[in-house]
Amino acid sequence: MKKVIVLFVVGLLGSQFSNAHSSWTREKGKAYVQLGLTSLSYDAIQFDGNKIENVGDYSDITIQAYVEYGITDKLEAQLVLPYKTASYENVGVSESISGMGNISLGLKYKLSDKNWKISSGIVYSANSIKKDKELVVSTTGFNASTILPYVSIGSSHNKWYYFGNIGYGYMDNDYSDFLKATIEVGYNIIPKGHLMLVLDTKNVVSKEDAYLEDNLQWASHLDRQTYNALGIKANYEFVEGKFGANFSTFGAFGIDNAPLAPTINLGVYTKF
Repeated sequence: MKKVIVLFVVGLLGSQFSNAHSSWTREKGKAYVQLGLTSLSYDAIQFDGNKIENVGDYSDITIQAYVEYGITDKLEAQLVLPYKTASYENVGVSESISGMGNISLGLKYKLSDKNWKISSGIVYSANSIKKDKELVVSTTGFNASTILPYVSIGSSHNKWYYFGNIGYGYMDNDYSDFLKATIEVGYNIIPKGHLMLVLDTKNVVSKEDAYLEDNLQWASHLDRQTYNALGIKANYEFVEGKFGANFSTFGAFGIDNAPLAPTINLGVYTKF
């Protein structure tokens, strides 16, 4: 049976930061800063092809800062700073962990600025997490570092914009490499707001040993995480070109090694 859920992508960049892999770059000296919040609660997971229910009550809350800065008119730097608080409750068990998640640094370079914008980039996601092997919620992120090079192409016409990207994630610590791809289409539905449809996919390329051997994995941060997510995003700028807010939610299929639960992603941002 096809399983459909609402999913937050807990990998390199949250779904509310998918614009990090778009084809456009910030102008020299220009910046974009966003603060996001994601709350995820669940008691079921998809693990190794099987749905497992009543695993206890998990709560997974992430506050995440995301920054873009134009170093030149063609080169953009990116920074993601996630802070996670996770808890687990079951009969006779109540525990929690808080700390930094996988901090990410990225560079994106504009290759073409014609009708179709083309850019390439690379993101490094550090193993900067907090760890406690005595807990069920044993980490605040993936117990591995990742290097993700990617290529993106996109364009815009009248009230529409659209882009797609594809990248390959190299993970260390015996975690599995993966192929990552995104397609996003947006429409300027009101003068200060956009509505976007997104297809976001992550599929394992190599099956490594961490899946069976790393005792620091838990339900939110399993190796071999796979999903094909269809989502809707919306943004509204209260002060055009200066200050706004984002919302996103995703339904997914082809999921494995990930929580089965609804989530809401909210963010506020400023440009300067």
